[in-house]
Amino acid sequence: MRSNESSPCNHLIKGIGFPPRKGWFLWLIFFLYTLTLSAESYQEVIIHGSGRENAVQQNIAVLLADRLKEAGLPLAAIPGNRYTPDTKHRERLHILLCLQGTQREADSLMQEHRIAPLTQLDPGPEGFLLFKVPGEAILLAVGTDERGTLYAVGEFLRETRVKDHVLQLPDDLNIRTAPAFEVRGTQVQQSDVARKMGKARPWTVKETQRVILDYALAGANVFSTDEGWMYDFLKSFGLMTQGDFGANAAAGPVPAAWNASESIGRSGYVCLSVPDARKYMLEQCEKKFSGNRDYDFVKFYGGDGGGCECDKCKPYGLTFIKTVAEMADIIHKYHPATKIYFTNQKFDNNDDQAIFAYLQEKPREWLWAWGYGPGSDATTWQPGHRQTHRMDLFRYPGYGPYGLYPKEIIRQMPPRHKLLYYNEITHWKYAQHAFVQMYPRADKNGDLPPHWSHDIYERRPDQFLTMVYNRLSFYACPRNYYRVFQDLMPYGSGDITHSSGHHDHFNQWMWQRLLWNPRTTLEEVVESYCRTWFGPEAAPSMAKALLLLEQNIGEQPGCPLDKKESVQAYCDLVAEAGRKMDPQTLATDWCWRMYRQKGWLDRYTQLKVRQQKALQARIEQSVAAALQSADPDPAIRGCLGWFDLKESEEMKNIRLSADRLGEESNRIFGERNDGLYNLEHDFIGLGWLKRQLERALVAKGKAKTELLQRITDYENPGEGGFYDNLGTGNKAPHVVAGYPYDHGQPYVAGMLSEGNRPSQRSLHFTQDEKQGVTLHYSHLDPKARYKIRVTLVRPWYQDRYAERMVQKSESIYANDLLVAKDVELPLQMSDFFTFDLPAKATESGEMTLRFEKSANVATGDRVAVEQWRNSGGWGTLVAEVWLMKR
Repeated sequence: MRSNESSPCNHLIKGIGFPPRKGWFLWLIFFLYTLTLSAESYQEVIIHGSGRENAVQQNIAVLLADRLKEAGLPLAAIPGNRYTPDTKHRERLHILLCLQGTQREADSLMQEHRIAPLTQLDPGPEGFLLFKVPGEAILLAVGTDERGTLYAVGEFLRETRVKDHVLQLPDDLNIRTAPAFEVRGTQVQQSDVARKMGKARPWTVKETQRVILDYALAGANVFSTDEGWMYDFLKSFGLMTQGDFGANAAAGPVPAAWNASESIGRSGYVCLSVPDARKYMLEQCEKKFSGNRDYDFVKFYGGDGGGCECDKCKPYGLTFIKTVAEMADIIHKYHPATKIYFTNQKFDNNDDQAIFAYLQEKPREWLWAWGYGPGSDATTWQPGHRQTHRMDLFRYPGYGPYGLYPKEIIRQMPPRHKLLYYNEITHWKYAQHAFVQMYPRADKNGDLPPHWSHDIYERRPDQFLTMVYNRLSFYACPRNYYRVFQDLMPYGSGDITHSSGHHDHFNQWMWQRLLWNPRTTLEEVVESYCRTWFGPEAAPSMAKALLLLEQNIGEQPGCPLDKKESVQAYCDLVAEAGRKMDPQTLATDWCWRMYRQKGWLDRYTQLKVRQQKALQARIEQSVAAALQSADPDPAIRGCLGWFDLKESEEMKNIRLSADRLGEESNRIFGERNDGLYNLEHDFIGLGWLKRQLERALVAKGKAKTELLQRITDYENPGEGGFYDNLGTGNKAPHVVAGYPYDHGQPYVAGMLSEGNRPSQRSLHFTQDEKQGVTLHYSHLDPKARYKIRVTLVRPWYQDRYAERMVQKSESIYANDLLVAKDVELPLQMSDFFTFDLPAKATESGEMTLRFEKSANVATGDRVAVEQWRNSGGWGTLVAEVWLMKR
């Protein structure tokens, strides 16, 4: 009997698809052959109930019938009468879909086959039994409770298939199982990025409902909603609902005196220490929850824009939790069964400690759980910039950084409360568990992650693909999110994940399956996803493709996008899967089309990068030859005529194919990859190269030669010199102070010009620290005279941040000797600055090069400085440094 343990069948599939092995195709044929031998076929299905079903049970039966009809089974009926024995029609499968103890025939068959009744311990709440009666065309689909029957339907649909209008069912189907976690949920919506950037048509209500049911059939039991129709729809299938409320999020314009000192200065939030503002928020809470809509859960979120940094609110965690307690009383006045939880997103250590003390002071019966979402973790440096971290927890790493703080929360929190996750698995870059676009900045105390946790910050997105795709772009990251799940979930009671669209389809589906059975291996869950969405024949190819996709979208040291052979391999695997798919399934499969588009667009980007790099190499060769001639100008003019690059035929065909697939996926289900409309980029800094040639053309003598030499030998500092390429993951051996610049907020186009070379776009910085970016050199020649060349650039900021970004310049010191005062950094497009160093600075054989922030930077009251820091403020900022002999 199958339970939550993996089956021998799954192990065989794992052997076929992971990893590639000699003779795998023969194994696949053997597997499919044995599957055919062990499966029974039916041309008709009749679904039977007890005759006493309520509306929820009836809807679940109709859902099963609809999905079978949709798959091509012509007769899937739900008769009003109860089951009677049928020995004449062996091609007709009878499904007894019912609750435990409500259908006499199902009870009788369970007794006959010595199957124990379903209980709250065996298999457990929301559990079910799927049992194919040996020798009979009868299937028992019995639920412990209402939702148990819904999950029985989901498992039935995963275990069977309809091909050529015939249902194939394993004749030994015998599954008794229940979910491992109490709370299994997410959010469902079509993202603005899909509609605006991907030009996807809006979803219909019916399509949104379908997505909800897809996740419910995978095991989800709760969904976040504020929509009236969505609430009613969820309840019609016995699913739970979650409402959200921002404890200090205003519903509209408020008096200026009420405004919070929000962490990055955004408006729309009130200071809860202002009595009238607090009263207003309590009234807003009552207004929202006084109706007849009984939410099963209400989440009070504390971060991502919320909170108040003012001194009156400190510690804000205490101000927040006391306000939430009053709001909980309001909700429980109308809805006593609603479970309340809060999230500590972006709170600092003092905030959390104040909440712990509040919870420990006396029983807080109104609170169900501590919620843990983006910015909640005091032991990882995630986007959102939690301002302080629990460095005391790092002494012994245990299983690594993800699990350290959940374990601490469980230790400090009274046992009456649960830990509930609000994991963010929706963005592919710059997010809670996503690829990290830049290495973390130091927090307010100057703390950075310990060395043994660097691996999670070295997962960077491919530097070229990140220019093409929005954060809400279609992707999958099986390995990383499987690791995150295994590290985090042992401490929690479940997860209601954050999802801001449908681009995270695999991640969300996998999460629901793992919440049902966390012992499922990575290979098994990937294979199950592919079998469910693409069919058993295509599953091995698609499973390999998904793992390659995760590899392709990540930065691989020493293997940039133009050298990744796995990009084409991914395309080939998805194409292969399409050829193996059942034609009827393929005709309406939006999901396969999205994976296919992703491959084409990655491949197009790869070819474009190769094209641009080939042009760069061609120009460098031409310039190298020109440097040997008496007159390099003709060669320079020739190079300047090469920049108008055209699509190759292969690129054109790929783009047209991706566009066609996008039209199809949009027509089928309102899905299209946003990258289709964002392919034109200067990936490698051709803009800098063109500007350098233009400058060289008008320069004379030695200046012309130096400009051209920077093209042919860019990094070379000359004999006895040194070059440091500052920024994330680059070689900068002389840096002793500062850290890679992370822009403060998700990188947006235009912050820095694409015309910069990659080395010019990646920088080190400091914030309000007294010491700026610093480099230390030793073993210098005491008799030599030195100069420095630095690459400087400053970012453009969006309007909501620009007002406080007064920094434009910095000073440079060699040891304590001033080299340059208030050097203004160019906006967006970098440039070089060269300065001679005083002989005294290097005569000892050692020299410290220090950048110092301008006097007017990071000044003012504490709140203003914190807002400046949190929104990307920099005090010193440097991209590259050459120390050269004169």
